[in-house]
Amino acid sequence: MADTAYACSTCAYRAGDQLHEIADMAPAARDVAHGFARRGGGAASGKPGSSLPFDLTATSKLDAVQNELGTWVRHIVEQRGVYPAHLPPGFDVIPHSALFLAGHVEWIRHRQEADEFLDAVDACLRVVRGLARGPAEQKYLGPCGAPMQIDVTGIGMPPRSEFLDGPPCDGDVYASRGSRVGRCRACGAEVSTAERAAWLDGEVRSHAFRDIEIARAYKLSVKTIRSWATDRPEVRNAAGKLVRSATSARLLPHAQDTDGQPLYLVGDVLDLAAADVARRESNRSRRSRMAADQRVA
Repeated sequence: MADTAYACSTCAYRAGDQLHEIADMAPAARDVAHGFARRGGGAASGKPGSSLPFDLTATSKLDAVQNELGTWVRHIVEQRGVYPAHLPPGFDVIPHSALFLAGHVEWIRHRQEADEFLDAVDACLRVVRGLARGPAEQKYLGPCGAPMQIDVTGIGMPPRSEFLDGPPCDGDVYASRGSRVGRCRACGAEVSTAERAAWLDGEVRSHAFRDIEIARAYKLSVKTIRSWATDRPEVRNAAGKLVRSATSARLLPHAQDTDGQPLYLVGDVLDLAAADVARRESNRSRRSRMAADQRVA
């Protein structure tokens, strides 16, 4: 190569993307290995002893990936004297190693072992991707905010091995669909997808959007939302008898956009949707009880 590298920059960029994909998909692959999810979407039979608590084959494959990535991490540590950030207890080593290696791809492509490294990364991705049932759709879980780890190892008298909390990370957290854990693409910090999803729902409730935007985001009927925002006049039959009383709109606009279209608070819409679901369920239960009473009678 003209720049004395042993691998082209395109291959190096691809390896970096592959390492980030390994970090993103490792939680989903680990869930498959531990039995939280199953390839093909099938459910367990529920009978005691019908399946092992985890997939031994998948676990062994992930162990091989972890060992392979760990070998390259140790190689960089020995050659460059650069150590990966401190890994808190309970964190998966695979994404931690993958993100560390992604930061040294440019250095490795100028080494004679570049081809071996690129092949290893490609092989590891195939394993993780296969266990996670293909490239899973990534869901955004908000900004990271985890404190950055500052390595103060060897600083002070006597020398010490320690990591201190630094400023919050400004990276973004993503998770594969169905994964229980999301991960920051910048620092590798892990969060619970359920907790983050609940937090995001709480944050967005106070924001206003058009009815069509809310309907698409939460898979609601835009006609239903508009019916909640419409006043209903009273209805009388030909004899003048009241059939339906007038009712005011249940959903009021919070503001208007630049086109003059009404904007509604997400929280107001979700509360009305939840109330409708509860009312339908109550009516269904009442009808079931009435039908049961009639059969008894």
